[in-house]
Amino acid sequence: MQGQDPANNHAQVRTALLLAAGLGCRLAPMTDALPKCLVSVGGVPILERLVRALDTHGFDRLVIVTGYRAETIRDYLGERFGGIAIEYILSPLFETTNNICSLWLARYLIDEPFLLVESDVVFDEQLLAPLLLPDRIAVSRQLPWMSGTTVTLDGEGKVNAFYPQPPLVIRTALPDVGAVSSIMI
Repeated sequence: MQGQDPANNHAQVRTALLLAAGLGCRLAPMTDALPKCLVSVGGVPILERLVRALDTHGFDRLVIVTGYRAETIRDYLGERFGGIAIEYILSPLFETTNNICSLWLARYLIDEPFLLVESDVVFDEQLLAPLLLPDRIAVSRQLPWMSGTTVTLDGEGKVNAFYPQPPLVIRTALPDVGAVSSIMI
């Protein structure tokens, strides 16, 4: 984030970033025709549950990084949902990268504190309340079915390590800068 020190900003976070570019392979065959965020849980798409929760909590901006079946997400939500203005970023590398690349693509579009949400997470909207201030994180203990990056916490509940380690460095041409960059994932 540029130009602000989020540690000194105690106003409620009003911007959310949704990472929704992935192929959703673990949810196949439900994701053969649509992105994982549009898979229904209890008759309601995950994306709709999320956006309704954000609207209920006073968010006014949602940035969505899309990739796989991007047009279906845009067609479903449009440019506005309730009081939330929606912007889209297309990840052209979605088939070969992961969420860290999607986050990287949003770096010039978001310069304020924001809530980072993955598109395949279903939660009770009341769980957002503790995350509405800057510098908050929600984590779960590692469960046998989980994959991806996890964290460990110290005795005070603060993050003290990210796993897996050491990070993998990928050298790739990023579409928004046109230069070869390193991304640690």
